[in-house]
Amino acid sequence: MTGAAEAFSQAVADAPGLALGRASRSCVVLQGTSAVLHYEPHQAEIARRRLSGLAAITSPDALRMLLDLPVNAPLPLSAIERAAPGSLSLLPNGAVRVDRGCVTRLAVAPIEARLAVVPARSWRVGLERAGRFAPFCSRAMLLPTPPRDLHMLRMEADFYGIGVIVDTDGEMCVVVPPAPFGRRRRTAADWLFLEQAYQQITMVPAEA
Repeated sequence: MTGAAEAFSQAVADAPGLALGRASRSCVVLQGTSAVLHYEPHQAEIARRRLSGLAAITSPDALRMLLDLPVNAPLPLSAIERAAPGSLSLLPNGAVRVDRGCVTRLAVAPIEARLAVVPARSWRVGLERAGRFAPFCSRAMLLPTPPRDLHMLRMEADFYGIGVIVDTDGEMCVVVPPAPFGRRRRTAADWLFLEQAYQQITMVPAEA
């Protein structure tokens, strides 16, 4: 991280009331904006990828294909090829295992996103930027000073479920806690977001 990014990340980590536990954090650029992403690493999957040489999977087609396969459950190779000829060629090495005429999906998301915190000079900009992360995790904005229209900010942020952290004379104050995030099901877009974050966190080249 750069000095400014590290300071931003540390300021977010020091803010009380976020209940992030021992979540890891990293400065990333996702959804067209900078953010501190708090996340839980999937240690077993990360270790498996390192051993197999599998990097971030950033092909939407490959992720959609993987989502159609159950994890660690062998399926007949012939059935998959009949249903989608050539589809296995989309998958990078290490994503699946082909053995004895069967295909077994190995890859899962390498991290789980907990909270994205975006910096903003004004809370209206913060609402828009933080809102970009709505499909993926909880969201919050970090403001450099308390706004004059704090009451309006509280109402708007609470309505959208976006947390508000304000720097008050060097002390981080959670004015509005971020709403909990509930994922209904894994989608290719959601998985792609996590892979793109993982790519930046680990600084490894992507597997198309």
